[in-house]
Amino acid sequence: MALKNYTSKGRGTFDKIQKCLSEHGAKKIMFDYNQQGKIVELSFGLEINDQLFGFKLPARLENVSRVMYGCLLCDLGGGKPGEMKRDQVYNTAWANIRDWILAQMALIDTEMVKFEEVFLPYIVDQNNKTLFEKMESKNFLLTDGK
Repeated sequence: MALKNYTSKGRGTFDKIQKCLSEHGAKKIMFDYNQQGKIVELSFGLEINDQLFGFKLPARLENVSRVMYGCLLCDLGGGKPGEMKRDQVYNTAWANIRDWILAQMALIDTEMVKFEEVFLPYIVDQNNKTLFEKMESKNFLLTDGK
């Protein structure tokens, strides 16, 4: 299996994401950082039918680390080799999110889908939980199961 963007250098990734989202009507864009100063989540606001909705896209770096190197970020070792692997995980994760956003916007631009149609799993409620997270916690049942 060839992993997409596994050699990404990450140059301009966040600028491209911001530019794409703002060109498609995002009213607010915010990045959440971890203790190491790395971006771990992207949130943005978009008006749909005159109502502002929030969306969040998590990077889930631990999952990317497991796929790329078979271990957690903290188990990649110290020194330059471990740091280089952690940087590559980070660059790969965000390059994939960038590419996904750009691909979704291409579908939106050609009117194949609506914005809310492709970003719906990432819409957040007042508790900052995505629709996907809420559905996952209910085993993807659309009702309470009764």
